[in-house]
Amino acid sequence: MAPEAQEVRGGERGVGKDWVFVSDAHLTGRDPKETEAFVEFLNAEKERMGRLVLLGDLFEFLFGFKYSDPGRRAFPFADYLPVLESLQRLHRQGIKIKYFEGNHDFFLHSFFSEQFDMEVEVCAGGDEMSLGGKRSFVAHGDLSNPGHWRHLAFRRVLKNRWTYRLIDFAGERLCRRIARFMSERSYERYHLHPPNKPPEVFRLYAHKKFLEGFEIVILGHSHFPEQITEWVHGRKCLYFNAGDWMTHRSFLRFTPPDRFRLERYVYGT
Repeated sequence: MAPEAQEVRGGERGVGKDWVFVSDAHLTGRDPKETEAFVEFLNAEKERMGRLVLLGDLFEFLFGFKYSDPGRRAFPFADYLPVLESLQRLHRQGIKIKYFEGNHDFFLHSFFSEQFDMEVEVCAGGDEMSLGGKRSFVAHGDLSNPGHWRHLAFRRVLKNRWTYRLIDFAGERLCRRIARFMSERSYERYHLHPPNKPPEVFRLYAHKKFLEGFEIVILGHSHFPEQITEWVHGRKCLYFNAGDWMTHRSFLRFTPPDRFRLERYVYGT
């Protein structure tokens, strides 16, 4: 069962420098309240947060154009600017940001530095990290199910250099069409038919990682916050799914050296 996420109300402050993991906001920029809620969340956390880890799909569609040429085309994600500028302010404040590309994020390795002059560590796949001295694996999570062949095939079509070149050449118009298409798919899947329990495949994937020697696994993509403790060869192993900002407003907080907690942000209180 998914744990009951603790509520954190707007304006609440704490001490220490936490790591905050957020996944699957799927922001479109067309809903001002959704954008305001996320920006308020970042502002509420900025004093106690030392690292922000974005586990992918922060926006409905985000493509990092290779060239910044205002004379050729306008910035195609103007609706995202309030959130992107909030991230820029966090960076200038000294908060380190790491972005794991999800299945709605493409070619971001130089996007943040070229467009917003901020250092963001971008991971196209999963990455090994050290959390509290424990070997940890962190990823978006969309590759957790090898049997989901339709998704894997769709991902291969989108995440390849030829598609990158096509989108980069076509510019804003194609971006808008792709973003609308992906937005409709997400709405149908997660709003019309939301999951009523956490998918088991993510637990199985975490177990596989535990057998590889990892002690902590952190994923997103499932849109369902979850926490599992498992003992593997005498080692206490922890699996967390940060859930999603899109429907649950959930996120994972890591307070060094060893405290993890799933929480839920309540907007406008």
